[in-house]
Amino acid sequence: MEQKGQYLEKGRHGTPMFPVEYYDCEYPANLAGLPVHWHEEFEVTYVRKGSCTYLIDLMPIRVKKGDFLFLPSGVLHGIPEGNTKMLETESFVFHPGMLGGMDVCGVKYISPLENGDIRFPYVFSKEGTGELSKGLKMLFDRLKNSFLDRENGYEMEVKACLLEMVLLLYRESSFERRKEENQSTIERLRKVIQYIKENYQKPVTVGELAAVCHFSECYFMRFFKQYMNMTCVEYMNQYRMEIAAERLASGRESITDIALDTGFNNISYFNRVFKKSFGMTPKAYRQAYESVELDKVE
Repeated sequence: MEQKGQYLEKGRHGTPMFPVEYYDCEYPANLAGLPVHWHEEFEVTYVRKGSCTYLIDLMPIRVKKGDFLFLPSGVLHGIPEGNTKMLETESFVFHPGMLGGMDVCGVKYISPLENGDIRFPYVFSKEGTGELSKGLKMLFDRLKNSFLDRENGYEMEVKACLLEMVLLLYRESSFERRKEENQSTIERLRKVIQYIKENYQKPVTVGELAAVCHFSECYFMRFFKQYMNMTCVEYMNQYRMEIAAERLASGRESITDIALDTGFNNISYFNRVFKKSFGMTPKAYRQAYESVELDKVE
């Protein structure tokens, strides 16, 4: 059971003056998948438990307990196959603007990451990176403690820890300059995903999505399936399911209202898709979430 709504593209992370947020997430073994998405913020994720296969900028990458993920702006990422094994992660999502402006730090180090001109490896394994992994873990723990304890001046320590992480990557990790190959494919997929995010509450046809890429419907369906490992309809349903699950957990809206507001005109179909995604009915999901929250209080 996911313990906290964590889909990064859904809203603001932190505040305009302090754009950083911490997410502690748990995913069940039968999870149908996490929609591939992207955002302007940087993301640092620590895998606390379990394993899964991420799809990161069209590449399947296996991650496991002890690994770190560093995802800069604009990187497509998610878990389309849903082959998680009781995955638990901790993440910080933060806007790169808080790390550097028009000074030498921003221009020389932060902007190239934000623009995609420089890319570090997306995953740092505990076994493969040794001292680098130890350094990231130490900084991550310090960052988390400072953010959660919120002692006087914690904002400066949070910013300092994030800058130290980037510094550690520049000093201890290899990096690559931008490669133009795959860029047009990735950009097309970003536009399709953005269109789905903005229109998921109404019926969306394959023709509409194909038009975003200027493809025929037939070619678009093959294109999407090739790179996303699922059909565009499966992706839309998956994205809608995640929003529906968050609303089931966070409020007392009726299941019918949630179904209609997430683009499903057929309630029976909504229930079937939800059960396939989460292994339980919407009603059971809400009850299970309420039980977890009650246990926390007690």
